[in-house]
Amino acid sequence: MKKIIILIMTALILISKFPMISYALSDSESDSIQTLLNDACRISGVPGMSMTILENNEVFYFSSGYADREKRLLASENTLYELASVSKAFTGMGILLMEEKGMLSMSDSIQKYLPWFTLKYQGRHIDMQNITLNDFLHHTSGLTNSGHSQYIPQGNTPDMLRKTVEMLSGAELSFSPGEQCRYGTVNYDVLGLVMETVSGQSYEDYMKEQVLQPLGLHQTYVYKTEAEATGELAQGYRSSFFITVPYDAPDFAGNKPAGYIISCTKDMARWMNIQMGAVEDIPEVFHKVIKKSHQGNLSVTDDNGMFYGAGWYVNSDQSYLEHPGGNPNFSTKVLLLPKKNIAVCLLTNGVNTNTNLVMQVEEILEGKQSQTYKISSSQLLDIALSLATIICCLFAGLFFFLGLYRKNKYYHQKMTQNGIITTASCLVVTVLIWVIPLLIGNRWSMILVWQTYSILTAIISLALLTTCITWFLYIANTTRLKDD
Repeated sequence: MKKIIILIMTALILISKFPMISYALSDSESDSIQTLLNDACRISGVPGMSMTILENNEVFYFSSGYADREKRLLASENTLYELASVSKAFTGMGILLMEEKGMLSMSDSIQKYLPWFTLKYQGRHIDMQNITLNDFLHHTSGLTNSGHSQYIPQGNTPDMLRKTVEMLSGAELSFSPGEQCRYGTVNYDVLGLVMETVSGQSYEDYMKEQVLQPLGLHQTYVYKTEAEATGELAQGYRSSFFITVPYDAPDFAGNKPAGYIISCTKDMARWMNIQMGAVEDIPEVFHKVIKKSHQGNLSVTDDNGMFYGAGWYVNSDQSYLEHPGGNPNFSTKVLLLPKKNIAVCLLTNGVNTNTNLVMQVEEILEGKQSQTYKISSSQLLDIALSLATIICCLFAGLFFFLGLYRKNKYYHQKMTQNGIITTASCLVVTVLIWVIPLLIGNRWSMILVWQTYSILTAIISLALLTTCITWFLYIANTTRLKDD
């Protein structure tokens, strides 16, 4: 009898160590969350969304729409999505694990590991001894999204990480290192290459063997081919002109440490539980690494009360941690509220998602169940540019046919001085607008991958409109009524 009691107690203790999947949310809470997710899919046009919620160590899954709309594959907790910049927390954990094991120090200079890597500020080469690994971890290096994302090359060969960092070498920094925190996705690519240099392994193999497997994240992938082999990888989509279509974005394997780890909400539930300290069946060293990764860099000015840790935006008392993500195909967000014992993860296969709906979910859990999905800024931009394209094309056609009509029905006359000034001014504006795409140059390849196509069409239609207006003004100033 004693043996039976001991066995039962042991089983209960073991079971209690694992977060249980539960559907203990009230019906009204579940309905509100599902409705919000359904509305997000419908309004944004994003085909599929999956969400996992942790509350008081219980796990809840919600999904809406399709992992692959054309194949009619429904989204679920097993659907795999690219994590986009949510990947940074994994890379941050990987390099802090190296520090904890004595393989490197985050206060080491970047030159110690990449002696060939150089950067400039205000046209002068800077002393690379003064830039530490922490500067890249906390986005204080001077490499920013606005100034350096265009350096990320396309490709999926094993050497793409090194090629990406080599493209950055010699780049002009946006600010002096350590001066401020300004987000730059490529910072984590630099850290990824450091990890390869120190470990003697590829970034992918190191992360798989030293981070993902020890943490029991068996549905999280660093190799896209392995994710594809499961048959669960979501199709990516993009939206332009009010239409959402499948889109296979180019491979940016060199940007993987910053934005291309792949996972599902089922594994992300475990990942968030690990972050919240609710999982004990992991190596002890990770508990120290997690604590360190949640420490924001307080040496620079905060951004609305938030600092940057190791792949996390975090407030000063570490009661609020979050990180959004977006790449050409996917939008994601993770929110951790340790003191409330709440965490939410949203993964979607389109870029028009307003991922701030994770905060609305948190409000539902706190009793504010009446929530309305709000259109994202990227969707509003596409709507505005699409409407601008249509309006410009309609007015361009109107001015063209008015000019054609006047040319055929009116007498020719010499242009007045005022007519010359007006027409010439409009011509200058037209030329400047046509020159804009040329000034952007090779950035177009990046813009057309990462942004809606309506940006290009809006510029072209505006140039077409000013061309037609110039044509009309020229005709109007060189003709008169035949009855005159």
